[in-house]
Amino acid sequence: MKLVQHEFEIAKQGFINRNFDVEAIRGIAKREIIKYFRNKQQIFSSALMPTIFMIFLRPGFANMTGSGELGVFMGAGIICMVLIMSGIMMAGMPLIMDKMMGFQDIYAVAPVKRRNIVIGFIFGGALKSTFQSTIIIIIGALSGLIAFELGIYPNNFGLLALGTWYGTLLGILVMIGSVVMLYMMIFLAASIYSCIGLVISAKTDMTNSFLWFTLINMPLVFISGAIIPVENILFIGLFNPTTYFADAIRVWLGGQIGAFGTGNIWARWVIQFMNGSPELLNSPIALLVGFGLDLIVIAIFGVLLFYVSFKVFGSGLTESSGGFTAIFHKKTAEAREKMFENLAPKEREVMKRITAKVDMMTIFQTMENNPTGLNDLFERNGLTKEDAEQFMTVGMKLMQSMQPKQSKKKK
Repeated sequence: MKLVQHEFEIAKQGFINRNFDVEAIRGIAKREIIKYFRNKQQIFSSALMPTIFMIFLRPGFANMTGSGELGVFMGAGIICMVLIMSGIMMAGMPLIMDKMMGFQDIYAVAPVKRRNIVIGFIFGGALKSTFQSTIIIIIGALSGLIAFELGIYPNNFGLLALGTWYGTLLGILVMIGSVVMLYMMIFLAASIYSCIGLVISAKTDMTNSFLWFTLINMPLVFISGAIIPVENILFIGLFNPTTYFADAIRVWLGGQIGAFGTGNIWARWVIQFMNGSPELLNSPIALLVGFGLDLIVIAIFGVLLFYVSFKVFGSGLTESSGGFTAIFHKKTAEAREKMFENLAPKEREVMKRITAKVDMMTIFQTMENNPTGLNDLFERNGLTKEDAEQFMTVGMKLMQSMQPKQSKKKK
């Protein structure tokens, strides 16, 4: 038995090593997290909007519904809203900035498979969104703006009502398990929304990205029943992953999933077609069955969006990201060609061969700071002393040819 288990572990580790570069994934995710925590303004501003939403809109919804269950119902909606906005934005915006600065070209030539780069970005975005959701959960719980009744409420399996030490212990374990399941759903949702952010950022630029982010964010939030019940457009909500995330999160926030929660829809179907008991509505069985159905649908959405992000983002890495760095190099190359156009063919070849290995700006800085260090600079870049002498000879000729032009401009 131990031999079989050992062989299984070897096979599993071999599969991981062949298909996934854990260090590359960890490095990319770590880079994204470090950049996030260095930007304190981003952390504060991204937590401000959901807090304002809770403070000003919750009383209006409470007066509209007159329901004491609004705290739990809205709690899941606020979490989903944070996950959508932070997941899409925090995964997409860093990539757009990398494209602008030309940093994406480094990923394109990295000696790792593209799937590792994509997974690294997804993990980084998901971890940032999970942290952002934790901030909102703490603010909502401490302020009382959101009710977090952990466990499958209202009876929590009746464990806490037993009044015995083992009932209390089991009830506490159920609540701890609810926290674990809640964060599993939060991380899974954040990963899926990060995929959407990668797809958008891979095919757009800074100017159009905010338009696309807003265009995707609003339907995901409001056409899902996450914050406001949408009985009249329930059919549209079935094609929205947020619908199932909100329902799954409500199961572990107290079980108040509403009349159109997945579990209650299943319960009504059982009551109508299989002569089930009306007590099945809002029961722990209905909630757990609905949670299972939510997971199945979420898995389908997840596989689809992961595949799309791999294809779109992976194919985008085959193209030059452009950006400021590419523009700078392009302008520098154009200026260099213009500078060399009056040289003889052999002299032009010499200068092109040298400047292909050493940047002109580096050569000029070395000559200005330490003229005797030019030979050392050339040797470090695979050039010889003869190359340095030829560069000086042709360089002097270039300077002489440029002087008449400069004097004419002064006149």
